[in-house]
Amino acid sequence: MSDITSIHFLTFPNVSEQDLLVPWELFQALAWGFAHEGRHLDVSIGGFEPGPVATHMGTEIKTNRVLEADDRFDVLYVPGGLGCGAASSNPEILELVRKHHAEGRWVASNCSGVGVLFRSGILDGKTITCSVALARRLPTLGADVLSPRLAWHVDAENRIFTSAGGGTAHMSTVALVAQFFGSDSARGLAANWDSLGLLGGALLQADGPIMDTPVELAAAAQDSFEMVFLPD
Repeated sequence: MSDITSIHFLTFPNVSEQDLLVPWELFQALAWGFAHEGRHLDVSIGGFEPGPVATHMGTEIKTNRVLEADDRFDVLYVPGGLGCGAASSNPEILELVRKHHAEGRWVASNCSGVGVLFRSGILDGKTITCSVALARRLPTLGADVLSPRLAWHVDAENRIFTSAGGGTAHMSTVALVAQFFGSDSARGLAANWDSLGLLGGALLQADGPIMDTPVELAAAAQDSFEMVFLPD
């Protein structure tokens, strides 16, 4: 039986809808299924300010929790978005990430949210993956980014999960479910959402597929966004 009973999805101004809501919805669906089996998984969403929170494309998202500095969860999930530039220098957010890691709790992230984890210091000496937009900048700052870059990477020893850009959000979340709750739970979830038939057993692996982005397109994404997502 998994020891994971709570997961919190962090919000902040200009968070990405996809990076936040895709994994949140999948974990909500998982929690709904668990409830019918007599199991409990608490899935919460919110930041340090009362909601609603404005996303980077203008949607307003209703939250269900306002964070306090001493809040703790089994899993803290930091999504990406254009707001990660500001989030990566937000002392409350960085300290929340640090404390979860220091206490042996899971910290997960996707897309530009990985830059927030990097600024917190918890990725020092850890092998990670990241979005194409940060795949050039992070190594220059000292991060150990997998090469070739992978769609996601589970570091079970250090309880850190990193995922590539928003396009990997669904797949990587299924892989995270497999890590926490086993392959049967992950397969059932993926089958219900019709990703199992598309991607099969790759969804259940601790390491995702190789991200084979053409060099010129990767450079264009990096030129446009790396300093937005992770400014000096």
